[in-house]
Amino acid sequence: ALMIKNNLTLGEHRFTYQKESKLYFFLLILSFLAGCLAGSLVGSFFRFDSSLNDFIGFSTLEASSIVSVFFHFARFHLVAFFLASSFYGVALLPVLSCIRGYALSCTAATIISFYPQNGIIMALVILGIPAMISLPCFFSISIEGFMSSSRILHLVRGNSASRKDKLYAKAIICLPFLAIGTLIEYKLVPYLVSLLI
Repeated sequence: ALMIKNNLTLGEHRFTYQKESKLYFFLLILSFLAGCLAGSLVGSFFRFDSSLNDFIGFSTLEASSIVSVFFHFARFHLVAFFLASSFYGVALLPVLSCIRGYALSCTAATIISFYPQNGIIMALVILGIPAMISLPCFFSISIEGFMSSSRILHLVRGNSASRKDKLYAKAIICLPFLAIGTLIEYKLVPYLVSLLI
């Protein structure tokens, strides 16, 4: 009977985890798409030169160490992980997701407008390839961060809240992928762009 009760409790926790994951993912995606829309408009009509640029830049890349490139590549992931340690993350993680979308699309729109002939291919190479690694890791950490922040908010309000997030596990899993993404941005992207220019 105890084993059946434990299995039922485990099943309930798993169901709640999956339900909350989908809800948080939906909210983060909406924020990301809103940022993408704003970024594409700004990048298409205005000159974009900002620290929000999603690509570090070739001149900077040549003079940078791989460690600094890693921190630039993983900066949104690190902020999401940091926000997970506070109840402010409940409000700020969607904002961060919006900024992430803005940075990506604004940089893409700027590249496309700067290189009218092969700008789309350039944007896919410079941003698309690294984003295939960066974005899944970002959303994975952000969803777990949302759960962690929500739990902290419940505790601050004096309510009991069991730990459901897998933040540290997901962060550890994402680390090697972020390292691979850094190497791609540091070595592969400049090589591919040199073939296009």
